[in-house]
Amino acid sequence: MNKQGHSALALLAGSVTSVVALTASPMSTSLEVIGFAGVVCAASIAGGLAPDLDHKTSTASQKIQLSSRKRKLMRALSGIFLFIGIMLILLGYSLQAGSILIGAGIMAGCLARLRTIILLASGALMLMGYLVYDWHWMALFTGSALLIMPFVKHRWIIHSPEFAIVLSLGLFVFGSQYPGLVLASCLGFMAGWWSHLFGDIFGSDGIRSLFVPKFKIALRLFDNGGAAERIISKLCQLFSIVIWGFYGLVL
Repeated sequence: MNKQGHSALALLAGSVTSVVALTASPMSTSLEVIGFAGVVCAASIAGGLAPDLDHKTSTASQKIQLSSRKRKLMRALSGIFLFIGIMLILLGYSLQAGSILIGAGIMAGCLARLRTIILLASGALMLMGYLVYDWHWMALFTGSALLIMPFVKHRWIIHSPEFAIVLSLGLFVFGSQYPGLVLASCLGFMAGWWSHLFGDIFGSDGIRSLFVPKFKIALRLFDNGGAAERIISKLCQLFSIVIWGFYGLVL
């Protein structure tokens, strides 16, 4: 599925999760219901797009990096600045100008790899929080995942059901310690993540087990971005509206 399909499916998953949670633990005011449901659905959509962070050109990755055209420009400028800067120093023309150009080349190179730097830096911060400040073990799990994400193949570790199970367990345990909007965020993110895997099952690539690579589920019912996916997206949006209408009228 592409962005449209995953977002619509995640919205439906978030709506179902919200209604089930609100039915189990009713809230006293409409404002509380709207706030809880809004957080769950927003987190669900985020969770529905997050697994594709392991794909360099996915919608999730585009949020934390420059466009393809700008990345190419930054790589070219990086090479030019580094070459000129090094030559200026080696030929003895200007140490100061050469150093400035080398710094500019390094900066341009970092901008060209902004996604990788953000993922690695975020992972390192999570691990530091776990090791130094005794954060929840989910920080260790999330930090490790972020550190490997720039280097793993698309639809491998991050898209495996085993990864989703550990992630869901950690989020549920963590969220249970902080009832309210934190728990709502965790529930929504879990629902969105599983909706992403569920949506990928219908495509040609599917999902596969991490420990049993030969075990793969790929129904091959439609192509990414095709007419069938657009219809499914509309139906998911319609069902989400129906669910909230039913909750408002009946429950």
